[in-house]
Amino acid sequence: MRRLMLPSALAALLLLAAGPAALAEESCTLAGPMMSKEAMTKSLQDRGYIKIRSLAAHNGCYEAKGFDAKGKRFELELNGATGAIVNAE
Repeated sequence: MRRLMLPSALAALLLLAAGPAALAEESCTLAGPMMSKEAMTKSLQDRGYIKIRSLAAHNGCYEAKGFDAKGKRFELELNGATGAIVNAE
């Protein structure tokens, strides 16, 4: 029993040490094909995120950075299939 607990405890400790960033990477589950960058850009612009400085795909997500219509800086993590905002800063 003790031998089974050690690998689980070690895995949990490593995950905690990695912090929230490691958990955020797994937040986008695709329920369909990835949207193209052009489609994601249009979706963001339609929602008021008009000045998109960068848009990068990773692990089923898009990360978008830029400025909204009011000039406020944004950083968003978006589901790559739906365009839904998963995380916003």
